[in-house]
Amino acid sequence: MTGLPAHYPPLPLAEGAREKALMAALARSEPYPTQDGVHAHVQRHAAAHPDRVAIEDGPHTVTYAALADRMRRAATGLAAAGAGAGRVVAVGGRRGADVVTAFLALELLGAVYLPVDTTWPADRVRSVLADSGAALLVTTGPPEDHESLTKGATAAGTPAVPLPLTGDPYTRTTPPAPDEIRYVLYTSGSTGRPKGAVIEHRGMLNHLWAKVDDLGLTEDDRLAQTAPLSFDISVWQMLAPLLPGGRVQIYDDAQAQEGAALLHTALRSRTTVLETVPTLIRFLLDAHDADGTRPDALRWMIATGEELPPALARRWTATFPGTALLNAYGPTECSDDVTHAVLTSPDPDVRHLPIGGPIGNAVLYVLREEDGRWQACAHGETGELFVGGVVVGRGYLGDPERTARAFFADPFTGGAGRLYRTGDAVRVLPGEQLEYTGRIDRQVKIGGVRMELAEIEAVLAAHPQVAACAVTVRTPAPDGALVARESAHTADAAPPPRLVAYVTSPEGEAASEDALRAYVAERLPAAMVPHTVVTLPRLPLTRNGKTDHRALPDPPPRRRPRSRPFAAPRGEAETRVAQEVADVLGTGPVGRDDSFLELGGDSLQAMRLLARLRRAGSTASLRDVLRDGSPAALAAHGWREPDAAGTPARQTLPPGPRTRPLTPQQAGVYFHWRLDPDSPYYSYQGSLELDGPLDPPRLARAWQLLLGENPQLLARFTEGAEGDDGADVLHHYPHWDVPLPSHARKATAEEYRRHAAAEAGRPFDLTCEPALRAELFELPGGQHRLLVTMHELLLDGWGATVLFQRLAELYATRPQGPDPERATRYDRYLEHQRRLLDTEEVAEAGRYWSRRLAGELPVLELARKQRPATPGYHGATVEAVLDADLTRRLNETALAASATAFVPLLAAYALALGYYGDAEEVIVGAPMAGRERPEAADVPAFTLAMLPLRLRMDPDVPLAEFTAQVRETVHDAYAAADHPFGWTLRRLPAATRSSAATPVFQTMLNMLPYPARETTAAGVGFRFVELDTGYTKYDCALYVQPHGTDRLLLQYAYQRELLEAQAARDVLASTLTALRALTDPARATGTTIRSLDLLPGGEHS
Repeated sequence: MTGLPAHYPPLPLAEGAREKALMAALARSEPYPTQDGVHAHVQRHAAAHPDRVAIEDGPHTVTYAALADRMRRAATGLAAAGAGAGRVVAVGGRRGADVVTAFLALELLGAVYLPVDTTWPADRVRSVLADSGAALLVTTGPPEDHESLTKGATAAGTPAVPLPLTGDPYTRTTPPAPDEIRYVLYTSGSTGRPKGAVIEHRGMLNHLWAKVDDLGLTEDDRLAQTAPLSFDISVWQMLAPLLPGGRVQIYDDAQAQEGAALLHTALRSRTTVLETVPTLIRFLLDAHDADGTRPDALRWMIATGEELPPALARRWTATFPGTALLNAYGPTECSDDVTHAVLTSPDPDVRHLPIGGPIGNAVLYVLREEDGRWQACAHGETGELFVGGVVVGRGYLGDPERTARAFFADPFTGGAGRLYRTGDAVRVLPGEQLEYTGRIDRQVKIGGVRMELAEIEAVLAAHPQVAACAVTVRTPAPDGALVARESAHTADAAPPPRLVAYVTSPEGEAASEDALRAYVAERLPAAMVPHTVVTLPRLPLTRNGKTDHRALPDPPPRRRPRSRPFAAPRGEAETRVAQEVADVLGTGPVGRDDSFLELGGDSLQAMRLLARLRRAGSTASLRDVLRDGSPAALAAHGWREPDAAGTPARQTLPPGPRTRPLTPQQAGVYFHWRLDPDSPYYSYQGSLELDGPLDPPRLARAWQLLLGENPQLLARFTEGAEGDDGADVLHHYPHWDVPLPSHARKATAEEYRRHAAAEAGRPFDLTCEPALRAELFELPGGQHRLLVTMHELLLDGWGATVLFQRLAELYATRPQGPDPERATRYDRYLEHQRRLLDTEEVAEAGRYWSRRLAGELPVLELARKQRPATPGYHGATVEAVLDADLTRRLNETALAASATAFVPLLAAYALALGYYGDAEEVIVGAPMAGRERPEAADVPAFTLAMLPLRLRMDPDVPLAEFTAQVRETVHDAYAAADHPFGWTLRRLPAATRSSAATPVFQTMLNMLPYPARETTAAGVGFRFVELDTGYTKYDCALYVQPHGTDRLLLQYAYQRELLEAQAARDVLASTLTALRALTDPARATGTTIRSLDLLPGGEHS
């Protein structure tokens, strides 16, 4: 083969670096039998066990005897077509038995295998064939897959032939030489031209045997081939099982690229080894959560292609403890994987998982460059990874310049070997495990596809309407939520990273985003097409005139598709409403007829919008926003002068303590606490994760300023003459002092977790101690955690985000004292509450609740166990994920019903509760943020209101009609939400106040999407995370929150004293069954409640 270097440049080392690097190197020597080719092992197994299955390809199987015969006949046919020793032969088609046959035939001939992907554009195929000098293109699979292959081959002048299987059997008389070129695999190149990594026989065989060794592969193993041919992992997936006489299982795209299909195929095929990217591992777990499928034969799950999130590893090990999880890392240039790490469940504070130690016969060096020379890094120090040993390939085919930048004569073996510079930043952990921390250059991996951003830029720059461009990777902010107090695994559901292109155009010649994306799609693989193209007047530059990628703006949010033509707002009122809607939802321009719900608004955003509108003087209600919510409709409601909208004038209060009654919301919490004062189930706990060079004394000062601005957090509580029902309770503030120590307490991650659990389990006595505790911890690695535990009476989830966002601001700005305006914000909120509660509007709301809750109230009876006289409130959780299709149907059903997704979810949950409780009526509590009025929007306080939603389920009512009834109940409740639940409760008979069950309702549906804010202050990242206290207030509760960008996570929390885990799973499964029926228009209109089968699995019977 031509086009490969005879010599490699030296790597300049600093003085003494060689000895230090050798001492710090990670190496592992293994006597792998790499002298024979894979074809030789196939022939041995064919002789010993001719009928043993070698390949399982859909409904077809190929035995070892048949495979040996096919590969030898194919070798003869390929030789006749022009293949021969050292010649490059491209193979294109779907993965399958024919591709395995073609590879083995080429190995017999000593030819070089070059995989070509059927999804590549013809121009990419042409470029790769021409660059490699391929002698021919072998096509496999159905002809309809070959269009781009044959077009590209024709353009390159390369003959294309189907795999020939009719020749006489070919025999190779000598084993392959160790340096015989085995395959060339093209990866993305920074110049716009892909680069062909050249791999030797010994490197490939070494990697195959390392997989056999480390995974313990035997003739009993069944290994799934899931990767496209253009991925390096496809090579080992289709060859390694053949060495010990195991079975290759071909997964087609439908089985390999969707989580549920991957899970069910692994179960049905009894797969023992499965490898895929973390994104698909997440989707597989989602599918398990939905239906409980467990692939019991699976021994190994291998994560590859992109960084594995620690939370996803924790989730895997918890869900499938019997299936080992392997984290694999390796560049294509080094024969695929060079490290393996068998993972256990990582600690919550781990940010990067180890990628492991070296496979057999790979040598790893961690170096750093100083003044043009390379120095060895000490263990624990971050540097760049270099790979040596037999795994290192020969360079890039026909590209000496790029080869010289990445491949060097190995200075640690006297120049006898090669050294590859990976461009990856790593550090050596204790136990000689490597931790990957990111790319040093601009090469990235997305969805398992490695690419050079510069290659995409080069293609874009060639477009005639692009003057300059830059491509970067952005991860959209997750739709954070603080709704699931019991548990959450949202960290593994972060939205996937996306390519964003920024372009400037010649004046008057701007191309559309769709046109530019189509242009790239014609020239590059689909994974390299930017998700978004942003047009800028000019690109930001650094001081030396280069593109400043860090200064590129965030891409604008994508609009939901319009259901009607755009009509501009008319008049001042409509324009004001449209602007407020756009600001709240983060959309582009909003038309006068655009529905708030159609634009993607939810109930919490509706409250935020209403707060803004009321501040401007609008008289619209929350029901108005949810019912239509277009600027035209909302502007048509009455308007008042803003100063007359009910906001009291700002007051300057004298310094010193104040005494005020509790708000009704706080009084309700106080009442429930008094029912069981020794229980910690009203503890609210969060961890402020502080990432960066924290200054603890500075944080302690910011904490004191924060408390100075929020004296209500330091309140003392006293009961009046009316007793302990909360109605006559006063709070005096500020009273207590809760300083934060200026020095952090050192602890391991496990010690921190144990301490947090102990604090959560220690109840508050509101009558004689602060309702707030705070401690600062320093964890290994210099990470800090501010642990905050408080009584829920002080703060809700919304208030917590406001509070800790302000703490970050105070840490950054270091003001001289508390902001006087903020220090009286809570007092103004109390005054607003007092005025509001005296209005006729609230009195009418009280009459509504009296009518709604009249008569005997239903009590939820799901309990399979005897209800204890004194509840323990110990909680557990089961979970499920709504897949993208069901989530889409849910949103469409809600939109058709002029409602948010909460309504059909509530309808489905109520049907499941009625089914298991044998009841035609249920009451479900629903929290309302209480932030819809401007006076409450940004107050760090407990404003959460609980709405008891009483739902009757007439057995003869169709499901669609029931959904409409639920919508009316919800909207009526929203309209009456200002009347405190505690006031309603005092009017009810004393029997409803039993301490054995929560009053009025025993379950809750919580879908409040509180924004989980993250920010950076003075170089320190601030992120507030609610912690699992291990307690739940209600018999059961359903929490719903976003899971990635297009799915929903359902968490069903229940009291362990009342429900078995299987019973909880049944309720959740039946909720999903009801939801599927409710969101199917034909079933929803044609099925009555009576005829709906909610037995888990019943809909499939």
